[in-house]
Amino acid sequence: MLKFILLGVILFSSISQAETRILLKLKDGNPEALTPALQSVLRSSHAIPGLPFWRALQIEDSTKREQIRKLARMPEVEWVEEDQRYFVDPAPVTPVTDPREAEPWALGQIGAPAAWARVPADAPEILVAVTDTGVDGTHPDLSSRMFVNPGEIPGNGRDDDQNGFIDDVSGWNFEAKNNDASDDYHHGTHVAGIIGAVRGNGIGVAGIAPKVRLLSVRWTKQGAGWGEDAIAAIHYSVKMGARIINASWGGIGYSKALEEAVRSAEAAGILFVASAGNGKSNNDVKPHHPANLRFSNVISVASTDEKDQLEPYSNSGAQQVELAAPGKAILSTMIRGQYGLLSGTSMAAAEVSGVAALLLSINPKLRAQELKRILMASVKPVPALQGKTITGGRVDADQASRMAVASILDSNEKARALDESDLSGGSASGVGSDFERDSSGKTFRPDGVTPGEATPGLSVRVVRQVKGEETPVMGLEIKVQIHGDSSYQTLTTDEAGKISDPICKKGSFTATAFLESPKFSVGDGTPFSLLLPIECGKAATLVFREDSDGGQALGIWQTAVRARKKLEAEVGLQFWRRPIEFFWPGKGDYYSGDQVNLTRGDHWDVVSHELGHAIYDQAGIGTFGGGQHYIDQCYSEAMALSEGWASFFAGWLNRELSDPDARFEFMVPRRAPIRFENVPQDVCGKSTNEWRVISWFWDLIDTHEDSEQLSGSFQHLWKDLLQTHASSATRTREILIGKGWDRDRLNSLWKMDFPADPSP
Repeated sequence: MLKFILLGVILFSSISQAETRILLKLKDGNPEALTPALQSVLRSSHAIPGLPFWRALQIEDSTKREQIRKLARMPEVEWVEEDQRYFVDPAPVTPVTDPREAEPWALGQIGAPAAWARVPADAPEILVAVTDTGVDGTHPDLSSRMFVNPGEIPGNGRDDDQNGFIDDVSGWNFEAKNNDASDDYHHGTHVAGIIGAVRGNGIGVAGIAPKVRLLSVRWTKQGAGWGEDAIAAIHYSVKMGARIINASWGGIGYSKALEEAVRSAEAAGILFVASAGNGKSNNDVKPHHPANLRFSNVISVASTDEKDQLEPYSNSGAQQVELAAPGKAILSTMIRGQYGLLSGTSMAAAEVSGVAALLLSINPKLRAQELKRILMASVKPVPALQGKTITGGRVDADQASRMAVASILDSNEKARALDESDLSGGSASGVGSDFERDSSGKTFRPDGVTPGEATPGLSVRVVRQVKGEETPVMGLEIKVQIHGDSSYQTLTTDEAGKISDPICKKGSFTATAFLESPKFSVGDGTPFSLLLPIECGKAATLVFREDSDGGQALGIWQTAVRARKKLEAEVGLQFWRRPIEFFWPGKGDYYSGDQVNLTRGDHWDVVSHELGHAIYDQAGIGTFGGGQHYIDQCYSEAMALSEGWASFFAGWLNRELSDPDARFEFMVPRRAPIRFENVPQDVCGKSTNEWRVISWFWDLIDTHEDSEQLSGSFQHLWKDLLQTHASSATRTREILIGKGWDRDRLNSLWKMDFPADPSP
C-alpha cells in the first residue's frame, strides 16, 4: 500500500549576507611560484575536488568588490568570481482528489513499456549520478539499485581506492564533507525513483531504466547549495565512472568553474541532463545554469503535463532548451520508504535521464553526443512546444529505443553481413549497387556512378554536382575493409575528392564513408555512413547531386571542412574546444549549444551563417545574442553583432576578398543579391542592424583599392577580438581602438556603415 506525501511550495534555506564566497583560478598550481601576498590570501582557502587550479575562500561581504578587483589584478590569478547559489527545481503541486491521479501516467505517455521490451536480459547496468539532495538508499524500491563502491571497505576510516574520499561506499556528501549521502529533503530520492525504481517487485512505482545503478552525490542542504559543492559533485561523478549525470537544479548565475566542471564531463563522454528551471521565463533571454552551458553533452529539459502542454511554471527557449518531458504531478519514491508527488523541470530532467540510461543498456557503445542526437531526433512533435524548445517535441522512449537498437548495427557488422554476391560488384565499374545509410531506412546513395580506368589497386572519387559542375568532396574519412577481414584502414579524400589504395591486389573491399570528425559531425541523430562494395583493380567516381539527400549531407560536410582548413591556416584552432554537430534535416535554421540545425544542406550561405554562429560562440568574439528575428529589423545590440558576424564569416569563408562581388551578395543571395555599397535605406541604419554590421566587418578587412580600405586582415581582426565577448558593434570599435587600430579611419567607416548612429 502506498503512503503519500504531498508537497506544496518548497521554501529554500536563507543565505547569510555577512560573508561572500569567492572562487579563483590560479595560472600555476605550484605554491612556490606564488607571491607572498597571494600565499597569504590562500592560507584561508581550500581546493575544489577535481579542479586542481581552483581555490575557494570566504571574504567579508562589505569589501567583496575591492577584494575581487585586487585578486583579479594579481599576475598569478587567471580568473576570479563570486560563488553562486543554486537550487533544486521542484514546483508546486495540486493535492490529489482522485486516487487515479496518483498513477504513473508519464510512463505510458513516453512509451516506456514498449522500450522495456527492447532491453536485453543480459544488458549492463548503467551508472547514473544523481547530483542532488541525496538519495534514501534504504528505500525498498531503491536499495537494490544503489551504487556500492567496490573499492572501499566500509567503516575502516581509510581511502581504500585512493580516490580522495574516505569510506565513500555509497557516494559522498559535499555539503557536509562526509560520506553520508542520504537525503534530507525528498527531492533527490524522488528524482532517483523516476530514473530507476525497481520494476516488477510488487510494490510502489517503476523507474524508467530497468538496468541502472544510482550514485548518490549530495551537495545541497534543504534544497539549496553553493556552486563550489555542485562543481565538486560533478567532478566526483566523473571520477566514479558515471555515464549520465542528472542535474535537476540550477540558478541564474554563470560560473566559469561550473563551466569547466561540465566540460570535464563532456571530455569523459558523459551525458549531462539539466532541468530548464521553473521561473516561467525564456532561457534564450534569461540564462539558467547549468542548463544553458553550450556543450555537446548537455541536454536541457522543460516540463509538460498529461496533455503535452508546457507547464505554466516551466522555463523554455527555442535556442537553449532541447526538449520537454513529463513533469506534472509525477509519482515517485520519497524518504523513509514513502511515495509522493512532485512537479517541476526536475522531474522532467529525471525522465530524460531514465530514457538515456535505458538507451545505454540497449547499446552501451553510444557516446554522449550520439545519445543526445537520438533523444532529440526521436521526440514526438508537439504543437505546444513549437518555438518553445529546439526540437519542438517531447521525449519518446519507444522511438528512441528503436533508434538505439538500430545503432547497434554499425558499419563493420553490416559489411560482414553482406554476402559474396553483394561484394562482387554488380555494375560495369566494379562498384556494387548496395549503398546504405546506417541506422535508418533512408538511403544515402550517389546519384550517379561513373566508371574509371583500370587501376592497380582501389580508386574512388567523391564529387558533388553543383550547377552542372563537379566539385570534389575533400576531407571525407573512408574506412576500407577487405571482405572476411575484421581489420580496416582509414583513408581520407584529398583535394581532388579521391582515395586510392595501391596495395589492393585481389578480392573485394567494402568502403565506408563517415561524416564525422573530432571537430564536427553531420546527421539527424543517427550515424551517417555510406557502404560501398567495390572490387580491387576498379575505379569509380561517385556523383552526388547538390539537392539530393547525399548531396546535401556532403554540402554541409564541405562547408565544415573548408572552415576547419581555412581557420587552421589563418588563425589556428585553439579556440575550437568542443565538437560542433550539424543536425540535419531539422526544423529550422539556427544554432544552439554547439549544434547547428539546418532545414537543408544545399544552401551554402545558410550553412556557413549558422556555422559562423558556432565559431563566434566558441571563440568568444562577442556576447551571444539569439532568438526569433526577421532580416530587416533593428535588433538588440548583442543580436545585431552576433547575426552580423555570422553573415560576415559566411562571406569570408566562401568568397575571395579580391572578388568585386564579395561584398554583400554572399548573404542569402536568393533574397538579397546586393553589394555592401548598396545597403538598403529602408531598414534600420544603426549598428543594431545585421546588414550594416556585416558591412562594418567587411570594410575592416576590405582588400579592394577604394576609399573603404582599412588595411586590416582577418587574422588581425580575429586576434584582437578573440575572447573579448563584446556586447555590441560599438564595443568592438572601442576594443579595436584600444588594440591600436586607426581611430580616424574607424570613425570614417562608422559614419558610412551606420549613418543613423552618431560616432561613438
